[in-house]
Amino acid sequence: MLKITTSTIVNVTPDRPMYIGGHAMRTGKHQGVHDEIEITILGMEVDDQKFLFVEGDVSNFDANFVHAFKFHVVEYMGIPYDHIILSAGHSHSAPLLATRNENMPHDDAWRKEVLEKIIAGAKETFAKEFKEVARVKYTTGVSNGYYGNRNSKDKYGDTNIYVFEFKDAKDETIAAIVNMSCHSTVLSPEDYYISGDLLAAVRRKLTPILGVTPLVCNGNAGDMSNRLYRQNNDYNELMRVSEGIAQEVAKFDTTFDIELAKPQTRSFMYKVEYDPDIEVLKARLADSEKKLEVTEAYDERKWLISEINGFKRKIKQGHVKLELETTVIRMKDLEIVVLPCELVSAFGKQIKKSSQAKVCFTWGYANGQNGYVVEASEFGGGHDGISTQMPKGKAEEYVSLIIQNLFDN
Repeated sequence: MLKITTSTIVNVTPDRPMYIGGHAMRTGKHQGVHDEIEITILGMEVDDQKFLFVEGDVSNFDANFVHAFKFHVVEYMGIPYDHIILSAGHSHSAPLLATRNENMPHDDAWRKEVLEKIIAGAKETFAKEFKEVARVKYTTGVSNGYYGNRNSKDKYGDTNIYVFEFKDAKDETIAAIVNMSCHSTVLSPEDYYISGDLLAAVRRKLTPILGVTPLVCNGNAGDMSNRLYRQNNDYNELMRVSEGIAQEVAKFDTTFDIELAKPQTRSFMYKVEYDPDIEVLKARLADSEKKLEVTEAYDERKWLISEINGFKRKIKQGHVKLELETTVIRMKDLEIVVLPCELVSAFGKQIKKSSQAKVCFTWGYANGQNGYVVEASEFGGGHDGISTQMPKGKAEEYVSLIIQNLFDN
């Protein structure tokens, strides 16, 4: 039997100025609010096994934050550790939850407040009535003209969107989950008003269409954005893009029912540890700094500044130690691959094609964040290949391990 709650929305918008994450060229605190920073929470029961799904309008939830939340839920709510997903929409216009640059520290009091509010929201969700689901309507389609591979329009991308509507006996929608793969980065780094950006805006535009507030989660968005498709980068453009995507979703006509039952989970830890070649990093830093001196185009300057900041951070960090805690959840017709990273679209599609379930999607930026997971061919110059902390070739190894852990029929 399948049961689900209505969505719980928790407002975590700060009441004081804070530093905004996501763009190296933006160094000041926020000056106002475009839209509220919210957390969407759903509770689910599949054959009496409980699951908790949480999505936040922030850039990332770091591993320490995730563990503090999940351990509390396990201890005080009795939900299994592997049945909890805490994920971020990856907005680059939201306040920082963790410090990456010592000159831009996070607000620790707000971090604690967010944790407390999410815990309270989880308890509120499980205090609700779990409504029996008569059927799960699955709808899918492709978005056209609003986003794609951010390195080139000609490069491989994943613009598939997946919609799950949980219906009661009267065929009314109780709850919904939407998965899409795109950086939530329409707004300019020169905009100092906070926002959940693209995924939050799509959630709000889909609410009247679906009749409920959906949980909108990000997928394999490592090389996906609307960078090459946007007409501007202000709030009006965000409204245009999100409305356009929502209207596309409303017209999707590939739909069928799926059954969620007999849940199974598999988790594994993939570890990477090495000492990077500092001299190579210094040489690439110098090359990027020279390019910045002669580059005038706004988007190119923005990317170069991000790359320069990334090289400096890698040089300062030195030794690299990554732990990617990955979970595969199978519920008969549905398989969810939960990823603590920014997986590129080619890998995401490979994983989904390898699944033996009727429907499979990747849920990225979830249960931690370990940066980009990028194919070896992109190490020659793409932004994702420059920013990743994984050595060349390790991403392929990691993805192979994920595929090995997918469930058989």
